[in-house]
Amino acid sequence: DQYIWTSTADSTFTVSKDEQGNTLGRGTEIKLFLKEDALEYANQDRLEGLVKRYSEFISFPIYLHKSKTEMVDDDEADDAEADDDEEEDDDEEEDDELSTEDADDEPAKQKEVTSWKWERVNNQPAIWSRAKEDVSKDEYIEFYKSFSKDFSDPLTWTHFRAEGEVEFKSILYIPGKAPFGMYENYYNTKAALKLYVRKVLITDEFDELIPKYLNFIKGVVDSDDLPLNVSREMLQQHKILKVMGKKLVRKILEMLRKLSEAEQAKKKKKSASEDEDDEDDEDDEDNEVVAADYRKFWDAFGKNIKLGVIEDSTNRNK
Repeated sequence: DQYIWTSTADSTFTVSKDEQGNTLGRGTEIKLFLKEDALEYANQDRLEGLVKRYSEFISFPIYLHKSKTEMVDDDEADDAEADDDEEEDDDEEEDDELSTEDADDEPAKQKEVTSWKWERVNNQPAIWSRAKEDVSKDEYIEFYKSFSKDFSDPLTWTHFRAEGEVEFKSILYIPGKAPFGMYENYYNTKAALKLYVRKVLITDEFDELIPKYLNFIKGVVDSDDLPLNVSREMLQQHKILKVMGKKLVRKILEMLRKLSEAEQAKKKKKSASEDEDDEDDEDDEDNEVVAADYRKFWDAFGKNIKLGVIEDSTNRNK
C-alpha cells in the first residue's frame, strides 16, 4: 500500500491511504506548495544557489530540472524563402540570381527555443572525508580555490582527523596572500572557516571556533557529533565547539611551527659545507621552497601572530 503524509506547516499532519494505489513502486515523492511570499524559491537560480551553498558535498546526487534558452536557425523560414524564389518569372532570371546571392550572404533567421533537462548541481567531492594519502596536491589546491573563491594557490595546508572526546575531520589552509584591508577592520573580520555536520553546511559565519588573530585561516570542519538542526544560539553554548576550537588552534600552530622549522633548517644548511651529493642538493631545494613560503607567510600575516602573542596567553609559548 501507499500512504500520503500531509501538513500545512502548523505543527499538525495527517496520514492517509493513497486512493490511486501504489503508483510509485518504490521510494518517496515530496511535493512542496509555496506560499505567495515564498515564490522566489521556485526560481531555478535561487534553488541552485541554495543547494550549492548547503548541500554541495553530500554523497547522494541532487538533480535540478533546468531550462536553457538559446537561439537556433529557423529552417521553416528558410524553406519559405526558397519557395518564393522558385516562383519568379523567367524574364527576371538574372535579377533573381543576384537576389539569391544576396540572401545567401544574409544571416539565417533565428528563433528562440527553450529546452529542459536534469542537471546535477552537487559535483564537488568532500575530499576531507578521504585519507590524506589518497588526495593529491592538485586536488587540495583545486578544492581550496573552489570553496574560498581565491584564484591564487595556498601557501600550505593541514589535513587531519581528530579523535577522542570529539571526532571531526578538517582541512585548514594558509592563503597565499592577505586579503585587502584585513588590519583596517581586524576586530570585525569574520572567520573563514565553514562548519559542516555530516557534509551539510551549518554556518560559515561563526567566530567562536578560532581566535581573532587566526581569522586568516581558511578551511572546512566537519563533525558527526553535532545535530543537523542546531541553531546559532545553541552553537555558541555547545561544549563540543570549545573542544573543537582547542584542537583546531593546536593544529594551526603546529602547521606554522613546521614552516618555521623549515626556515631554520635552510639556514643551518647554508652554514654547512658546500660539498654535498646530488641527493642533498634535492633536499636543499625542497627546503628552500618551504622556507620561501614561510617568508611569504610572515610578510603577509606576521602582524596577526604578534597580536596573538598579546591576546592568546594560553598558547603564547607555542
